[in-house]
Amino acid sequence: MTMTVIQGVLTIAVVVAGTMLTRFLPFLVFPESKQPPRVIEYFGKVLPYAMTGLLVVYA
Repeated sequence: MTMTVIQGVLTIAVVVAGTMLTRFLPFLVFPESKQPPRVIEYFGKVLPYAMTGLLVVYA
């Protein structure tokens, strides 16, 4: 089954909109002038090490 041109254009537009939303949303939710919540700061310190551990275990 193939997509029509309109379906292809709509698919690309939805993917672009989703990518833009996930890229710009953190800057809108947590502006630079405002202190982020403590949970976000904690995740920023802990998650890089956790992701490295996951990569070592599963790779």
